Order: sequence, then structure tokens, then C-alpha cells
Amino acid sequence: MAEYLLKAALQKINLADNFRVCSAGIMAVENARASDLAIRVMEDFNLDISGHVSQRATQELLDSADVIFCLAENHRTFLLSNYKKMSKKCFLVREFLNVKDKDIFDPFFGNIDDYRRVCNDISSAMDSIVKFLISNHEN
Repeated sequence: MAEYLLKAALQKINLADNFRVCSAGIMAVENARASDLAIRVMEDFNLDISGHVSQRATQELLDSADVIFCLAENHRTFLLSNYKKMSKKCFLVREFLNVKDKDIFDPFFGNIDDYRRVCNDISSAMDSIVKFLISNHEN
């Protein structure tokens, strides 16, 4: 969901072509399709993710990234512990928001309301992420 929300946020300000955005999971099953609940929730944002297929985070993929956003601190800790050269480019999705709990839980095995909550949490961070990307892209 985060990948498509960020792509949409960048598209909205005509910057989608300036950034390559993709998602990968630390425990993802390769080539799995998006869950039916994620597809339904994203339809509320007028985004079609029905063609999405998952990929696992790899050293090669992470090395190719300028910035990495994690949903939760345990995801970031895993990346920092298991992959090289991540510390300066690894952030939480809600890192730049003034919120007490910056973690976004994984809705996997959850219900439609869990997916909606996660989608809203991710969506609420998009403006701050876009500002961060723009300020770092210009430097």
C-alpha cells in the first residue's frame, strides 16, 4: 500500500518521474499478489493495486535505494542488523511526523478495519515523506 500511496503523492505534484518507488518485505513471499483486503482498501483511494506482486528485500535492491522507509522499528532494526550500509538511508514512514508511536503494524491476518487503519496511517505520512524526498533530491 505504501508504494502506491507514495507514487500517487508524487504523481499529484508531477514528480513521479523523478523517483523510482518500489516496495519489498523482509519476510515477503516472492511474487505473491496483494491481499484482497489491501486491494479493497486502496480502491477507497482510487488506486488499483490488483496487479501488484511482492518481492523480498535483498542486498542488491537495498543497495540500489537512495532512501528506505520501514513501517516499524523492528523492520528497520532487522535491516540494519542484516544488511550493509543501511544506517544513513533507513527511516520510518512516520519518522517526520509529530506522533508518539511511529510504528505502523502489519495488517496481515487482520480484518478490513485493520487495513483501513494502516492505509490511513501510511497516507498521513505522505506529505512529510514527499517533502523529505524533495529536499534530499535537490541536494
